[in-house]
Amino acid sequence: MAARPAGDPSLARFGDEVIARGSFTMDWVSTNFSHWRPILDELDGRPARILEIGSFEGLSTCFLLWRLPLASLTCVDTFEGVTENAGIAVGGLEATFDANVALLDPSRVRKLVGDSKRKLLDLSDDAEQFELVYVDGSHLGDVLVDAALAWGLLARNGTIVFDDYRWAYLGDDPLLRPGKAIDAFCELVEGKFDVVFRNDQVALRRIG
Repeated sequence: MAARPAGDPSLARFGDEVIARGSFTMDWVSTNFSHWRPILDELDGRPARILEIGSFEGLSTCFLLWRLPLASLTCVDTFEGVTENAGIAVGGLEATFDANVALLDPSRVRKLVGDSKRKLLDLSDDAEQFELVYVDGSHLGDVLVDAALAWGLLARNGTIVFDDYRWAYLGDDPLLRPGKAIDAFCELVEGKFDVVFRNDQVALRRIG
């Protein structure tokens, strides 16, 4: 079972109200929720549109639904698990995601099942825009593709958050680490963003 976030009283409340009632076997994200506060405070009280690339069991999805009651989420995932994390059971992953989201408000979630590259191109064809994009799909260098496609979907003054910036469990090969790809993307869009924070995650606010 995923641990309940500690420290921040609001995060502890999320743990009691959602995590304790859901089916979450892994928690790779709640330690970062406190860093998201200034981003989410700006979106609070607004019908913000959020894009999440990589949803797994829906822990971050549920947090965003819980924290931003007027927001709507588009969640992109194959729901086939992550090959880089061998040994983690992923059978019934999509059903687990659905059950967890149902604890809050599934009417505010659009689920797109499939490869992120194709789904992001579909969203681009429809000229969709999002105020917040959370990139937590691939843990490999091809996250650069997700980043480039997601950037085109990010509204001006919107924020993109990359997870796993320091993830390196497969070794030092840059193609097997998302951090180098995120750095390369930052070079591509240099001058078009402000850094919100940079730690285990990287958050960029689009200014151009």
